[in-house]
Amino acid sequence: MAASTRAFPRKTLALFVLMSCQNAWAADYFDPELLSLGSGASDVDLSAFSLAGGVAEGKYPVTIFVNQREAVSRELVFGKNAHGNIAPELTPELLGALGVNVDQLPAFKGLAKDKPVDDLTVLIPQSAVKFDLSRLRLDVSIPQVAMQPGSDSQTDPSQWDDGIPAMLFNYNVSAGRNEQTLNSDTRVNNNLFANVQTGANAGAWRLRSTLTHSHTDTSGSSSNNDSTHFSNTYLSRDIRDWRSRVTMGESNTGSDVLDGVPFRGVQLNSSEQMMPSRLRGFAPLITGVASSNARVTVRQNGYVVYETYVAPGPFEIKDLYQAGSSGDLDVAVTEADGSVHSFVVPYSSLPVMLRPGAMKYEVTAGRYDGGTTQGSRESEFVLATLIYGLPKNLTLYGGLLGSQNYSALSMGSGISLGDLGAMSVDGTFSSTKLEEEDRQAGGSWRVRYSKSMLTTGTSFDLTALRYSTRNYYSFAEYNSMGYAQKDDVSPWTMSRRRSSFQTQVTQQLGDYGSVSLRGNRDDYWGSTKTLTSLSSGYNGSYHGVSYGVYYTVDRMKGNGDWPENRQVSFNMSVPFSIFSYSSALQNTYATSQISHDNHGRTQNQAGISGSNPNGALSYSVMQGWGNQDQASNSNLNLGYQGSKGNVSAGYGYSNDMRSMNVNMSGGAVAHAQGVTLSRPLGSSVALVSAPGAEGVSLSNGGGKTDSRGFAVVPYLSDYSRNNVGLDPSTLPDNVDLPQNQKVVYPTNGAVVKTDFATRIGYQVLMSLTRAGGAGVVPFGATASLLENAGREEITGIVGDNGQVYLTGLPEKGQLAVSWGKGNDKQCRVSYDLKGLKPTAQMPVIQLNGECR
Repeated sequence: MAASTRAFPRKTLALFVLMSCQNAWAADYFDPELLSLGSGASDVDLSAFSLAGGVAEGKYPVTIFVNQREAVSRELVFGKNAHGNIAPELTPELLGALGVNVDQLPAFKGLAKDKPVDDLTVLIPQSAVKFDLSRLRLDVSIPQVAMQPGSDSQTDPSQWDDGIPAMLFNYNVSAGRNEQTLNSDTRVNNNLFANVQTGANAGAWRLRSTLTHSHTDTSGSSSNNDSTHFSNTYLSRDIRDWRSRVTMGESNTGSDVLDGVPFRGVQLNSSEQMMPSRLRGFAPLITGVASSNARVTVRQNGYVVYETYVAPGPFEIKDLYQAGSSGDLDVAVTEADGSVHSFVVPYSSLPVMLRPGAMKYEVTAGRYDGGTTQGSRESEFVLATLIYGLPKNLTLYGGLLGSQNYSALSMGSGISLGDLGAMSVDGTFSSTKLEEEDRQAGGSWRVRYSKSMLTTGTSFDLTALRYSTRNYYSFAEYNSMGYAQKDDVSPWTMSRRRSSFQTQVTQQLGDYGSVSLRGNRDDYWGSTKTLTSLSSGYNGSYHGVSYGVYYTVDRMKGNGDWPENRQVSFNMSVPFSIFSYSSALQNTYATSQISHDNHGRTQNQAGISGSNPNGALSYSVMQGWGNQDQASNSNLNLGYQGSKGNVSAGYGYSNDMRSMNVNMSGGAVAHAQGVTLSRPLGSSVALVSAPGAEGVSLSNGGGKTDSRGFAVVPYLSDYSRNNVGLDPSTLPDNVDLPQNQKVVYPTNGAVVKTDFATRIGYQVLMSLTRAGGAGVVPFGATASLLENAGREEITGIVGDNGQVYLTGLPEKGQLAVSWGKGNDKQCRVSYDLKGLKPTAQMPVIQLNGECR
């Protein structure tokens, strides 16, 4: 009976425990005694790491992701909340900047903007916050209903950065020398072209100007042709509240509604770049084929805006400085033998379309500042345009230009046709009074069409038809009437266009390549001449071998002085990598080109081209010959793209001709700390500062830091999120970066300075023991550098056997070690690294330290 009495309570207790386990769970617990036997590990406090994602209290540089989308990188405080858990301190102000609709959520009413919220999951049901310590990534998950409308595609204007005061320089220099021998007579022609874009920033103000210089001289001729002028000089700034920009000086009006007008005056226009990407509504691409080391000259509105040398074969130009301004592009290809082949690249925008409620406007007052003639009327004018998006995929637009003896009114509409594409139709009506003549009225009608059919791979990039009556004058034609055109302007520039048709179509053929067609045809009032340009081509590849067939026609009918040019060409590129696995041949190609024109001439080119593994150095060696006693020619071209600029050179040789050319381009930013060289600059740039970190590669932009730790990221997206970073794998052995990525939101033309704190010092792996033979310092203890004024905080966590890894340590100093709050759980370690220098084989110094 007694035994039964003793057994019953044990069974009852076991049953009670089992029943209780159905409703209660024990928390996971890690016994610190297991870390090390007899090392005193039980003294360390690991409660902060007892839960997944747990961290110790303090500040951490983190990258915040909102709904899996990177939002911002910043230093964030982690501390104990009302529940005693360590969590990131998220304030309503920060959450609002991250896109959370805190102003409309009832749970946030009455909360201080700058005070951390206790528990985000209570304020916003189904939200979550997760921190990944190894990647310093904080994921914040917020239901879409609690987010601001359109927050996934907009940026807060308060984040826009006008940048630092600075000066900017973009330069492009090309020079060439041709020596040609005819009947023992050698003629030498030298030419030089330099284009320097200069700028200065102060706050939101932008001052810009372009200096252009050209020089030509010919032996045996007493006259040299030199030209130097400034153009596009203007002062501008943003007006954020209006999402607009004001410009004073030399610029061009927009060409969406009325024809673009170069002017000197004042302009106020809306900026689509300032709008969220979801509410935002062209730069022409120039392609051609060169038969030798040729000089390509691009003119717009009578001015040379671009000039460069190209190697034999197909070329492509897509980095025009003034792309987007008004005026067709007149392209001249000057071959090494002096022959010139010209063609026109029409410039028009795509059909005018805006989203419902979106608006674009422009108001300009100034004086006409054209350059295609030797002087002009320079009429003063006022221009206003408006584009507004309506429901049902309809857009209305119109514009008015008024001057003393000229006026023009334009009205039109753009509409989305759904699966059929998009189309715009507009009419412009002018009233013109020329000298003593009566006022003349005329009209011009235009239809534009665009369509991309993804299912068939067909793309109508732009098809446009325009017809103008006899008495219609554009503002440029009115100002140029009666003035002689410049000598270097194409003969059709001054003619009054009657009708114009242009189209550009591409067709993807899947694995079989693609076909493209581009053509335009113009005719003119008072003349029987017509200007026709047509280019078509096929591109394909097979097992790495690429090939293409092209056909081009340039013809001016009705003008016996201008020859017709028709040419068919075929090119092929064969990579050496298909024959060899050698890494040295991975970027080497055998190339061949053959072309035949309407005069029966056949020109052949064959050679080798390639680049080094990283693509910085490029080269080509070509040999050319023909069928009609054309001189055989040899061409050598070298190019280098460096972090501080680009340079290329070419040499051509034949029995009666020698040619040499060189191209250089690059940029520079002058700031308070000096001048930093760069590749050619875009609109907005980032100036990276990492003191003491020399030769570190940028994560983007292809640059490297100079001897002072400065570098320039040459291309940023205006008013948008840009990641600027340094590649930590290229850091010197004695440099460490607490944070290697930052986010910037530059305004148009801004130079945004991005400072990266660097830890300059030694990398040390120290084994810490406690004084008095008490064993090693416990696992999980923290070690921090004392007297660290002016430096980033240097802290490490002690691992097994009392080892701690620290970076950026000075040669001599003292560490504070702590594994609890009591005095018996803290100590100091003095160290001296004198005589202990790192090596390339062992960059980390290892030593022992006694903790007292």
